[in-house]
Amino acid sequence: MTQQQSQSGPVDTSAANRVGGLADQTVHHRSASRRRGRPKPSMQPNLSAMIDVIFLLLIYFVTTANFTPDEGVLTAKLPQGTGKTTESLSPPQRPLNIVLSPAGEVACRISIQGYPQSPTDFTELAALLVQLQYDPDRGLRSGAFKPDSPVVIKPEAGVRWQHVANAFNAAVRARYTNINFAQVSG
Repeated sequence: MTQQQSQSGPVDTSAANRVGGLADQTVHHRSASRRRGRPKPSMQPNLSAMIDVIFLLLIYFVTTANFTPDEGVLTAKLPQGTGKTTESLSPPQRPLNIVLSPAGEVACRISIQGYPQSPTDFTELAALLVQLQYDPDRGLRSGAFKPDSPVVIKPEAGVRWQHVANAFNAAVRARYTNINFAQVSG
């Protein structure tokens, strides 16, 4: 080979084989980027999509995690003592039940459960509720029900709302403080 061929670049082996019989000579191809001195680009996977999926999974598991302790782990404070009953316990208060029944289209029949007297109107109901009350501060000692005893108004089906409100007002006039309503029966 001449000096001019070695400086110009790779040698054409097919022409050399035809001309001079250079079959043993191997020529390697060099790309243009290698000839300029650039490094070969390395292949790296795109990690941004994988990081997004990991953050979504993290958020899912944090929001669905149950941070309450199991039932077997709950601490219990058991009472300590000799097992004797205390004298301060009082029996539960029995309620004073006012039953309202329909009597015709607009009228209402009033009764107090467990008592034979039946008031004819709501003014008499208020007076009877005062008689049934035990309040030494007001001078009422004949009744069995304290002012904080439960009063339950039980309307039957067909009773007007006006009568239920009147029964409530009669209990308030008698100074009862624990007045409740039962579901309509019937």
